[in-house]
Amino acid sequence: MPSPLQSQIINVLPRRLLANLWASQETRLSLSQFSNISSTFNNNSNNNNNNNTMNIKNKNNHSNKKPSVITQSFLCEELPIRYSHILRLLSTLTPDQLQTPMVRHVAHRYLHDMCTLLHPSLQTTSDRAFTDLIRKLRTRQAASLIRIRYALYQQQQHNHNHTSLLDHINTVGLGIQFLTDQHLLGSSFCKEQKKEEQVQTIQPGDIAMQAVQDARQLMASCLGQKEQHIPTISIQEQPNLSSLEFIPQVLYRMLFESALLTLRARLLDQQQQEFNTTSSSWRQVFNPTTLFNQQKLLFQQHHNKIHMDIFNGPTSIGFRLTSPSPLLPNDLNPDIPRDPLGIPTCSSLLSRTEPNRLQDDLDLHEDVEWHVWSGWRAAKALASHWGGNLDVVSVQGLGSTLYLALDRDPSLLERYPSKRTLNCSAYHLLHHHRRMAAIAAANNHHQNNGILSLQAAQDQLNAFINAISSESNTMNDNMILRRDDAYHNVSLSAAVAAAVAHG
Repeated sequence: MPSPLQSQIINVLPRRLLANLWASQETRLSLSQFSNISSTFNNNSNNNNNNNTMNIKNKNNHSNKKPSVITQSFLCEELPIRYSHILRLLSTLTPDQLQTPMVRHVAHRYLHDMCTLLHPSLQTTSDRAFTDLIRKLRTRQAASLIRIRYALYQQQQHNHNHTSLLDHINTVGLGIQFLTDQHLLGSSFCKEQKKEEQVQTIQPGDIAMQAVQDARQLMASCLGQKEQHIPTISIQEQPNLSSLEFIPQVLYRMLFESALLTLRARLLDQQQQEFNTTSSSWRQVFNPTTLFNQQKLLFQQHHNKIHMDIFNGPTSIGFRLTSPSPLLPNDLNPDIPRDPLGIPTCSSLLSRTEPNRLQDDLDLHEDVEWHVWSGWRAAKALASHWGGNLDVVSVQGLGSTLYLALDRDPSLLERYPSKRTLNCSAYHLLHHHRRMAAIAAANNHHQNNGILSLQAAQDQLNAFINAISSESNTMNDNMILRRDDAYHNVSLSAAVAAAVAHG
């Protein structure tokens, strides 16, 4: 059931605790810290074949051996910090942009989930209940990121800063998804455990073949054609290709999205060439130059196929996807989730978005956890998160080449927005209300090794919360707190109880 926002979130927020989160630094992780979950996953699978008594003993033993990055205590501390960092990034928007229903809905959803994770009783709850909560948070996170993409879609076409903002939000959101995925992977109560989501030693060639095959099948299904009518992608591996310690599903998704964009551009290019040929006049058709160009075109269509090379680098594994057709410029820009035909997906989230009410988004027909990472910009975020890089060179008349490089060192820390980026929070809001002292306090973080002071965090947080409140409840910065605002200082248990009761 939807729950009113103003009475359950804005009026009961534990401001000082949230300000501490606002100023806190994240704990950056590496793939090697997730690699131990593989043994936990296998042990939990083996335990299902034993009797109930042995299962109880084994579960107790494995709970003590869980990697610290997926335990309840770590997630209850780390996820609220990362949620607050997304809010800090959103606070860089102007006051008018923060008043849009989509942004307000997302902001209130994160505040609600932060309060839920901060509840003291959550760290002592059962493993099954906590796993169910993490599963819900993962779906809500995906839905929130899609809403942000829709909210910033029109504005980012005229503002380059919004493109960078969306990239930073995707980076933080991707780290949150990895944390929730790995917890569910290591939980014995999760029915949707997938081996391809755990860190393991993989053979890049096998994953590339599967990604290419699935991309061709999806393109054929969307166009209503047989798969043999879709351009083929040949794959060639370098001899003695090194293995890679990585998450198979992540590598698959990067190659899948790259292949999908390449196939789409190739099909449109071929269609345009056929149209130019059939629409020519009879004089042009029998012109010797035209005949020569047609023969050249047929030769190129036969020989210039899409090709993928997989090779070893000094410290990385490289993928090169070459096509005779240039990629579409719009496909390389930040965009809303779309299918291969360009039709927007997850549009039902728009009708479910209300500025003053929250919904769990758990009964959606679309797979938001899949669509949230669709497109070129999402694939780039996946590549760069663990020290890799995905880039493209596309020239009209020469074709396109996509380069993907993944570092073989699993100890590299994940990518995250810089302190300077995060510390620009609420600048427009404070400047709009002429809070020059607060702006000066925020700028002094350079003298403190980039650490934001608690007072500056409180100023930014209060400005942000007032900006996303309804206009009738927005408080002037110069006003003294009324007695009604004493709800802001309520104890944490009482503050969260009201929100959780209706969540």
